[in-house]
Amino acid sequence: MFKDRFFLLDAGASRPTRVPLPPSMSVKAGTADTEGRFSLIENHGDGHIPAHVHDTFDELVYVLDGDLGIEFDGATHHLTAGMFALVPRGVTHAMRNLGPYGSAVHALQVSAPGGWERYVEDVCEAGEADALMFPDGRRDWRKINELGKPYGMRYHLGRDDPAEWGDKSRFYLLRQGQARPGRVAVPPAFGVKARSEDTDSLISLLEVTVAQPVPRHTHHVADECIYVVDGVLEIDFDGMTHRAGKGQFVLLPHGVPHAIRPGSTPPPKVIQVSSPGGWECVVEALIEHRAEVSQGGRFNPAALNRYTRRYHVVYEENE
Repeated sequence: MFKDRFFLLDAGASRPTRVPLPPSMSVKAGTADTEGRFSLIENHGDGHIPAHVHDTFDELVYVLDGDLGIEFDGATHHLTAGMFALVPRGVTHAMRNLGPYGSAVHALQVSAPGGWERYVEDVCEAGEADALMFPDGRRDWRKINELGKPYGMRYHLGRDDPAEWGDKSRFYLLRQGQARPGRVAVPPAFGVKARSEDTDSLISLLEVTVAQPVPRHTHHVADECIYVVDGVLEIDFDGMTHRAGKGQFVLLPHGVPHAIRPGSTPPPKVIQVSSPGGWECVVEALIEHRAEVSQGGRFNPAALNRYTRRYHVVYEENE
């Protein structure tokens, strides 16, 4: 049943993996959780990844804390808390920690489509067997690249390096408070970081402040995934109320009614991923008709449905 796909992860917890992953990495949503559309990993480490190319997936990064450097097309981009970047597939890039010695980078990493965690599993499994190291302790990058072939992951070796074929113009960086342009302007409480057209319709990603209750409703096509950046979010699902605090993650499967509301003051700030994408279109429709759909800090379900049914989102009108 669809409702069996629901899960709520504690802060720092990870979805089950085939082999243990590094302690700096936790899988919030894996390929099997999202029907292959994306993977979401929380990283809390040195942030260093040498120059490489993803052939099969785009990489989307939201920085929670620290100083992350993304080296792309001859420039180093400095990302701090609240900043976001989309790195397109097929283009060389690298990442490193730009903070002081001993500091960490805390970031959410989305691969779309999914699969990044399965590559990491293979690398960890081979590493446990000492199959990726030379006798002198250096990493054998050729063997690592062999493991990466099924996942389209290729590191630069200094010769016979991977060719670039991706569209560099798809890269973009958003500073704190910035959002992707859309059909209508939306307030800062609904920061659209990645639109459906940015991700081949696989996902939409928004930074949202949940300032008022969202009544019981059903997404008939898209799953809704929420990572709590700050505050507390209350979630009604399958007859139970769940409280999700900072660092917790919840997957709300399509086809099952649910409701959310702020559980703290100030209200919670969350990263919301809808998959497949398109949630930003719902937000734009509601902002365009906000005087009709919301009065006195509460949404009107009947008015909401006039604009959300076309996007396969239906609110219960007998609440």
